[in-house]
Amino acid sequence: MIIVYTKTQCPECSKVKFGLSAAGVAYETRNIEESDQYKQEHAQYGYSAVPVTVFPSGKVLVGFDHGDFSMELGL
Repeated sequence: MIIVYTKTQCPECSKVKFGLSAAGVAYETRNIEESDQYKQEHAQYGYSAVPVTVFPSGKVLVGFDHGDFSMELGL
């Protein structure tokens, strides 16, 4: 399962979620503003920014880059 670490008011997060939904890919969002557990998980990746997307392959992408997402999803 793809995991997307987000915040409530995050335009880049919305782009990631929209792109994944448009590609028909299942994902789970974890809002770091609503859960200390999710905030701690997000911190383990070493980024202060969101979105942070973690793929089942172990690949981690920060922000939204259409090319990187397409390549990771095999589109």
